Amino acid sequence: MSPNPRQKIILRSENLHSEDFGALFSRLFGNRYADTPPPPPDIIIGGVYGRHDGVSFRRMHYRGDFTVTFPDPQDDITFVIPTAGKIVFNHRTESVGVAQVGLAIDKADIRSMRFLDNHAQHGISVNRGQLTERLAALLGRPIVQKIVFEPVVDLHSAAFQGIKALIDLATGTEFDLLLNSGTLMPSRLREMLIDAVLEAWPHNFTEALRQPAPRVAPRHVKLAMEFIQAHPEQLVSGVELARLSNVSQRALQDGFRRFVGTSIVAYQRQVRLERAFEALRQRHSASVTEVALRFGFSNVGRFCQYFQQAYGVSPADLRSGARLRR
Repeated sequence: MSPNPRQKIILRSENLHSEDFGALFSRLFGNRYADTPPPPPDIIIGGVYGRHDGVSFRRMHYRGDFTVTFPDPQDDITFVIPTAGKIVFNHRTESVGVAQVGLAIDKADIRSMRFLDNHAQHGISVNRGQLTERLAALLGRPIVQKIVFEPVVDLHSAAFQGIKALIDLATGTEFDLLLNSGTLMPSRLREMLIDAVLEAWPHNFTEALRQPAPRVAPRHVKLAMEFIQAHPEQLVSGVELARLSNVSQRALQDGFRRFVGTSIVAYQRQVRLERAFEALRQRHSASVTEVALRFGFSNVGRFCQYFQQAYGVSPADLRSGARLRR
C-alpha cells in the first residue's frame, strides 16, 4: 500500500540505540522486520532513511559489530555504496562491501548480513517489480528476462558518484517539507532513484538502454503488435498475423526481428506475461491456474517458470503478496 500523502517518508535519527531506532522505524513504516531478531541493545544507529512505494534510500552509520538475519526472502534488489567499515552479505556465496567497493544484492537470496568496523553507507533498495516495469517503459517493450545487476563494482567511476550525490540530495534537509508532506515529489524522487540505478549500475539490459532509439516500425509490424496487445488471450499464429497485416509471414518475421528485437512468438509471450503480472497483483485476482489459462498458457508449470524468470517472483507469491498488502 502506498503511504498516505501526509505520512512521513523520511526518518532522521541522531545516534539512537538500536531499540529506540527500531521503535521509531516501526512507528513510521510499520514493523517490516518483525521476524528478524533485533541487533544488540548497545549498537548505535544514526542517519537518514526514506521509503516510498517500493523504493527505499538511506545514508546511515552503525557503531558496533552485529549480524542481521532474514528468515524470509524479500523481493528487492539492494544497492550499497559503503563509505566506512565493512558489510558482508551471506547468500549463495559471500559478498563483501568496503569503501570504494559497491554491491548489488538480490534480497531473495540473502540469509544474513554483518555490519563490521563501524560500517557506514549510502544505499537504495528497489522492488524487483518496480525495476522491471520501469525498464519496460524505457525500452518500450515488455521485459520477460530477469534483470541481473553486476554484483560487485568499483565505486571510483563517476556514474556511481552520481548515485551517491542523488542520495545525498534525497536525504538532505532541503527537501524534507516537500517529501514528507507533498504528493508529487515522493513519486518523482522514486522514479529518479530507479532510473539512476538502471542507468549507472551495469546489468544485462545496459546495452539495450544505451542503443539509439530504433527506427519507427513499418505499418505491418505495428498492426501485428497492436493486435497482439489488444488480444493477449488469443494464440494467433504468424500466418494469421501476416494475413491480418497484408504481408507474407517471412516479411512479418523479419520486421519483428529488425524493429522489435525479438520473434513474433517471443513478443506474444512477453505481452501475455505482462498482462498476467498485472492481473495477479490485483486485490481480487483469480487463481494462478485461471490467470495462466486466460492468457493462453495451457502448461501452468511452464507459465510459472517463465514468470519467475521474468519477474524474480513466483505467480503465487505475487498474488498472495497483493492480498497481504491490502
